[in-house]
Amino acid sequence: MKREIHTTAAKEHLRVAEEYNAKTQTEKDENKRIAFRTVASHNYFYAGTNAIEATLAGKDTHSFNHENRNRNMMENPELFDDELYSLYNEVERDLRNKVAYRGNNGKMYEKLKRFAAKANGDV
Repeated sequence: MKREIHTTAAKEHLRVAEEYNAKTQTEKDENKRIAFRTVASHNYFYAGTNAIEATLAGKDTHSFNHENRNRNMMENPELFDDELYSLYNEVERDLRNKVAYRGNNGKMYEKLKRFAAKANGDV
């Protein structure tokens, strides 16, 4: 896909993530808070991955899965700083499933948000 498509997708995912993150702050029902955090988490992850893909698209490179994205990032170190590379690997390998599929909160959720913010700062 074109860089512009990935950039737009990243920004829209980030917008939705922030919207649902805000809902977690005001919702009193614990089940709804967890559901909203789950929606936010998925969108933070895809905001980050689309931002990475936008950067890779600038070199006519596209990742077909998470492992391929990791390799593409590793093969193009000039495009990504060490923090983003490290965050991507930690989020993709370990945190995403715990946060996005189990609704975990705390440090893992904050790290997922940091990943999205860092990746989108690089677009």
